[in-house]
Formats: sequence, C-alpha cells, structure tokens
Amino acid sequence: MNNKINNILFISGLLLILLFGIIALIRGEFEMWTVAGMAAGIVITGVYVISDWQNVKKYFTSKTARYGINSIVYSLLVIAILVVVQVIFTLNTIQIDLTKQKKYSLSDQTIKVLQGLKDTIEAYYFYSVKARNTQIEDTLKQYEKKNAKFKFISVDADKNPSVAKRFNVDRYGIVVLNKKDKGSFEKIDQLTEEGITNGLIRITKDKKKKIYFTKGHGEPSLDAPKNEKNGYSALKEELESYNYEVKDIELFNEGKVPDDCSILFMAGIQTDIFDREVKALQDYIKRGGKIIISYIPMVSTPKLDNLLKSVGAIIHNDIVVDKLGTMFGGDVLMPIISNFDQHEITKGFRVALFFPMARTMEFKDNITGVSSNSLAKTNTTSWGEVDFAGIKKGVAKYDAGVDKQSPLIVAGVININNETFKPDWDATTKITQTKIAILGSSEFINNTFLSASGNKDFILNTISYLAEEGDMISIRPKDRSFEPVFLSKITGRMLFLIPIIILPLIVLGIGVMVFIKRRMA
Repeated sequence: MNNKINNILFISGLLLILLFGIIALIRGEFEMWTVAGMAAGIVITGVYVISDWQNVKKYFTSKTARYGINSIVYSLLVIAILVVVQVIFTLNTIQIDLTKQKKYSLSDQTIKVLQGLKDTIEAYYFYSVKARNTQIEDTLKQYEKKNAKFKFISVDADKNPSVAKRFNVDRYGIVVLNKKDKGSFEKIDQLTEEGITNGLIRITKDKKKKIYFTKGHGEPSLDAPKNEKNGYSALKEELESYNYEVKDIELFNEGKVPDDCSILFMAGIQTDIFDREVKALQDYIKRGGKIIISYIPMVSTPKLDNLLKSVGAIIHNDIVVDKLGTMFGGDVLMPIISNFDQHEITKGFRVALFFPMARTMEFKDNITGVSSNSLAKTNTTSWGEVDFAGIKKGVAKYDAGVDKQSPLIVAGVININNETFKPDWDATTKITQTKIAILGSSEFINNTFLSASGNKDFILNTISYLAEEGDMISIRPKDRSFEPVFLSKITGRMLFLIPIIILPLIVLGIGVMVFIKRRMA
C-alpha cells in the first residue's frame, strides 16, 4: 500500500513540474501561480524521495541507473550543442532569396545608400494592432541587417503616445527616420522601399529643403493662431514635421526667387501680382523652379492668369457649386472631390477631398516643351457657376450654355522642359525642368480643412512630388504574387520517401544495433 502511495506521489510531482513548466514556457514568463505549481511538484517529489530513500538510493547505484544517467548527460550535451549552434546562426543570419525576381531582396540602390551611412538613423514604424503592415517591417529589418547604423524600432502608437507626439505623428502607417545625433527627422508615408530609401537620402543631407510662401497680396498667414480658420499655421507645422524649412517672402520687394528655394507657394492671392513679380516668376520658371499656385474664386488676377496661359493653363473665372456638399454638413460651395486622374501625386489615392470655394481650369497641350496632367475633377452633381451676383445672394442654379458643365478640372500639374520651351518672354535655351502645380482652392488646406478627409495627404503628396531632387532614386515595385513550386514525379517521391521512410528506418536500425551490442556485452 505504501509503495502505491509513493508511486502516486512521485508521478504527481513530476506531472506538476512538467505541466506548470510547459504553461510558463507558453505564456513566456514564470508567473507566481506557475512557480507555486512547480514548487508544489518539487515538494511532492521530495516527500517521495525521503519516504522511500532506500529504494531511491538502490536505484541510482544500480547498473541501469548508470546507463540512464549517461544517456541523460549525452542528451543534455547534444541539446547544448544545438543551442550554441542556434545562437550562432541567430546572431549571424544569412538570407537567401530563391525567388526568380529577387522580390525579397533590397535593390542595389538601397544597399549603396545604406553602405554610405555615417550617422546613426533610427527608423520608427508607427502601427496599430488592428492595421499592421508586416511587409514594411520585414523590409526595414533587411535595412537593419545591411548596416548596424540603421536601427529599426516598431512602435504601437496607441500604447506609446509620447513617442508619437515627439515626432508629431497623428495617424497610423507612418515611418519616421530620426537622425539621432543631429535631432532631425523625416516622416515617410510612402511605405515602399523607394519611399524609405529616398527618405534616407533626404535626412542624411545636412541642408533642409526650403518652401517660400509669398505674402503681400492678402495670402493666408503662416503665423496665425490655430483657431484662426483661414490661417496656414497648421500646414506650416505639418511641413516642418516633414523636415521642410518654411519661410515667407515679399516677392515684389526681393525681385527674385531665392536660389535656395525648393518650392515657391503662392496661396490664395486676393490682388494681382506686379510686373516685377511676373519677371521674377518668368526667371524662376526658366531656372527650373517648382511652384504651387492655389486660387480663390471671384478674384481677378489677369497678370498671373496670363503667365499661366503662356505655359498652357487657362484659369476659369467661376466657382464650383456642388449640391453633394450639403450631405456632408457643408454647403453647395464645398464640393466633394473623389474623381482622380492617374499621376504620381494621386497614385493609390482613394480618399475624397473637401474642396471649399474652388474654381476650375483647363490645360492646352499645344505648347512645345510643355506637358500637363489633370489631377482631380468635380463629380457629376456639380457645375462651374459664373453668376457671382447670384452666389452672393445665396442663389445657385445651373444655366445651360452659360455655366460650365461637369466634370471640371480643379487641380493639375504642368511639367516644362526648358530645352525646348521658348515662350515670347524668354526664348533662351536652358537645361532645366520646371514643375507647376495649380490648385483651384486655397481654403482646403487652411486650419479648418487641412485635416479633413484626404486634404492633408493630397497637399503633402503634391509638395513631395515637386520637391524631389536629382539624386532621388526610382525603384520598380516588386511583384509579390504567389510563385508555386512545380515538382517532377521523381522529386515528389523522394521528398516523401527520405523524411517519412528512409530517415526513420536509419534511426530504427541504429537503435537495434545498439540494443544487440548491449545484449552481447
């Protein structure tokens, strides 16, 4: 009877140790209750050893016990060797990409940029547990393996709001490259290898890109309080968080666009520009300048309009009326823009824009050296109203043959090759490329509407497109579609026979040989 109780104690003790040990390993930590369970198992096993000490002593001094202990020692030795090998391979990983298109390998351009890193760069990926891009995490881990100066850190934005606030991150799916020693950082929302590598190129430069906003013609203020609905202070703050330096400029006083200007932004001009400014803009265009012009309706700017006409853009003197806007809490003068044309700025863009107080435009492609692209158009429920008197009285009615029928262009881009572009005002040949973005609304990016729907993304995409520099790289997206492995009949059989039949037979044969040898000894 005592032997049965002792055996039960021994088995129970071992089971408790094994059970709670496995639970602790699965949960990833030794909690109080798992430690208590294992301790109870050890105590019960100890009680068995004390109560049946003679049999335990007799067993461990027997020939069978010696063989058993030797087996345990050899097993532990093999496990230790395997652990050491695993640690070595973990610290010195080698990745072999067997796909035909090398879809899981970094491009040569990226590797070259990483090899040239001199400062430590921290890459923070801000994610939500409900929306996590594991593909970009895998890509960033490859960056980290190529150069120890590149540090990848995954951040749950909900659990670490202080880190998100530090970099002014207000949405998921953002990568921030932080130059640790210099304190500067670059925010990236194009989660591709091309986007990350171009961000690396930008942040490794000591010189920030400068965006000059014109003033002196009633433009929105960059320094207005955030509660001033028509101000641009929120846009300025957002641009600075993307590592741009934002300044204002009175172009009529300067007489020339500064040489360090990456983008000249003319937003919501309420009075026409002067002749001196026209000449400064003409010179900047021939120098390969980048310009953004955002209009407001019911304002006459003939000199600016004529300058744009010389590069193929015709600005309509109208205001967009869209009855769909009333369904979203606005009025008929806040059109909802969801019709986008194919372009780098709108690539993958699926979010509508709130485009208040907008006017329309069209582009002519009959000018040598000039090409244009429409970016966004109005929907079928809107039109271009030309009766401003009626609008001021609160009356909006479509008049066929007078008002402009939808769809109408409200945003577009002009690209100019100054080698072949020879306007009347300057027929000289210059090897430069100019980009001009024309936006039919200036209010859609003010303090009130900047964060509405896709407005912020649209203006940031536009600025990013214009601010691209000559050393930015272009990496063709890799096809990550499924590539099945086709096996021949013989190969398929070998894959079955070797692990399922041959290897177990070898292990069984070795065991039989060892057994026979011991029996003969």
